Amino acid sequence: MYINNISANTRHNRPSVLSRTALVTYFINDGRYADPYQISAVTIFQASSNMYPSSVIGTNGQILDDAYEYVLMNFYNSATLTTDSAFDTSNYSAQSTGIYRLREGVYAVVLDPAIASSVYNLSGGSAIENLVSATGDYLDVWTVKRVAGSELDTIINKFTLHQDRFYSVTEPILFRVATRLVNHNIILGSKVDLKFTNEFTIENANIDESITNLFKESFILNPAIEIYKKNEDRNLASRVTVSSFADTSALCDITSDNTVIFNFNTQAITSLPAFQAGTFGSQHGVYIARLKFTAFNQEVYSNYFSFIVS
Repeated sequence: MYINNISANTRHNRPSVLSRTALVTYFINDGRYADPYQISAVTIFQASSNMYPSSVIGTNGQILDDAYEYVLMNFYNSATLTTDSAFDTSNYSAQSTGIYRLREGVYAVVLDPAIASSVYNLSGGSAIENLVSATGDYLDVWTVKRVAGSELDTIINKFTLHQDRFYSVTEPILFRVATRLVNHNIILGSKVDLKFTNEFTIENANIDESITNLFKESFILNPAIEIYKKNEDRNLASRVTVSSFADTSALCDITSDNTVIFNFNTQAITSLPAFQAGTFGSQHGVYIARLKFTAFNQEVYSNYFSFIVS
């Protein structure tokens, strides 16, 4: 994925200790993505630090005061209110230790091996060394206030860092991918996820299965989606761009099974320049979408897939 045009793997892309990894969290309230009121910090621990009989989270749901010695890395902003500009993705640069709002209810921090140290702001601003340097299982603990007036609480996620993905084979990797768009019909006014499933096949007969299995978690990088409207009226352009690859490159999500998701808001069609200029045509009709992503030294484009907005 991209944050402020900087590429990073996600926790589901089989991240290594030497890669830049975006730890993305989705906050949901009453069945929809929603921003928490405040995010105080995102703190990294080894998973074993929160296992019985030891613990870094108290019975009140907050990080214990004496858990400081187990903190491996910490992320925080100059302000805790998620409405503050400190959460804007434009603030992200390489080796930043901030927390960033990707869109409503979706936040990320970027674990970067080039970061030497950070500050543990939950205990009076103590400087700590970045100790996330080994393979294994980790926790990213988000300290938040869900709504105004509520108590601080923690949300605990897991991720695994692997050995760097250097390995050798005796012949070039040959692969093919079968991409499919799940959506076929969308009702105008809907805001729905376009889902592109991807099934990879390694075609080399001599590649060991243990190598082949690595690609199940780490094949798709930097996905983007292009969408345009198809017109048959001779007085209109046959193709009108709805979203370009550049528009969507920072907005695509990847699941652990290589499904790429882009949230398509049909209500936003009326705000497009072509629609306001009267050259778009009807909002109803046939739309075309395709997926682009990076794999190995290749940039892969899917076939065009049509869906109907009715």
